[in-house]
Amino acid sequence: MDKKKLTRLMIDTVVKRGIENMADDPRRSIRRLADLGRRFSTGRFQDDIIDIIQTILADDNSPYYTMMQNLLDNTDHACIRKLGINIGYNSWTYDARTLRKCSAELGHIIPWLLIFRLEDNHIKDSNTNDTNNNNSSANDINTKDNINIEFIKRRISEARDLGINSFSIIQKGGNTDADKIIDIFRENEESAFFYFLDDAMLTESQISAIKECKNVMISINADDPQSSNMSRKMHDDKILYSIYHYYDDNDFDNVDSLDANSESLKKYYDYQSSMIFLMPGKGCKNHGETVKNIRLKGKFPCFIWDMYYDAHLISKRLLDEENGFLEFDKDGSVIKPCLKSGYPDNLDKDTSLTDIIKAVMPKYKTTSACQ
Repeated sequence: MDKKKLTRLMIDTVVKRGIENMADDPRRSIRRLADLGRRFSTGRFQDDIIDIIQTILADDNSPYYTMMQNLLDNTDHACIRKLGINIGYNSWTYDARTLRKCSAELGHIIPWLLIFRLEDNHIKDSNTNDTNNNNSSANDINTKDNINIEFIKRRISEARDLGINSFSIIQKGGNTDADKIIDIFRENEESAFFYFLDDAMLTESQISAIKECKNVMISINADDPQSSNMSRKMHDDKILYSIYHYYDDNDFDNVDSLDANSESLKKYYDYQSSMIFLMPGKGCKNHGETVKNIRLKGKFPCFIWDMYYDAHLISKRLLDEENGFLEFDKDGSVIKPCLKSGYPDNLDKDTSLTDIIKAVMPKYKTTSACQ
């Protein structure tokens, strides 16, 4: 057994026992898990995270104790364990070394996270013929305005060789292709996935299949009319899930007075989720710094992230560089880092991920992080 698998097995055993012990003394056990995190941390990033957690948990009245208790009572512990280890150990610790090494060799920042945006009627499986165009093939990754499942699979395979082990899929509309997306989760058991449903609703059979995938967090669009029904189903089935919201500038008008009873956040409590992802809406400036400060004050019984801002913060810890993620639009073009016209002229969807990174990601300037 190689060192990575042995260390992962040890962490899994310790975390499993720690979660089980929480039933007897939740507060003490949560603190002990933080202490164990300190014991297994191997770099400055993990140390910084543990510092923040231990500072917050020093307050006996912290709402985060309520959040953790809700998470443990209403979520399959195997999901918490597996997704947590896939992110904390695989992505942010072991594979981060590969990220730094490859970034130094390539001379460009290797993103720690890949994001794929999909629309249900744009996803094509490689085994399905395109009946609307006899001259095109669903096998062809370059089909105009479409990406297929093979495109995502290939990008993930290329990404893992570079040390990228975290992925987000944002799906808009329908549910007909969710089965193929779930297959991707199954095929990459040691990777971490965040599956955002942007008005896409899952069927009962798809929810059952998701339940068997322990390496994914579902995220439900809180602004969609059907979201409360979906979140209740996730809660009842003990599936690891979060909610997300596209914010505008008005959401932060009275941020200094926000507390656990704030009407701005109370509306999200009904979803019974322990985590909220926030994303800037169209034309809205980024309020990531404000979101971070709200999180650190620990006034709410849920953990609040600004998806893009915090992805940059994580990259800063892992690589000493920002711009730590790469986002593909539904047609396969790159939309983040921001490009005025998608790919440069000499790139298409057959271009390797390495060549895309060299074309669109900033130069990697740090040398000290490559050790």
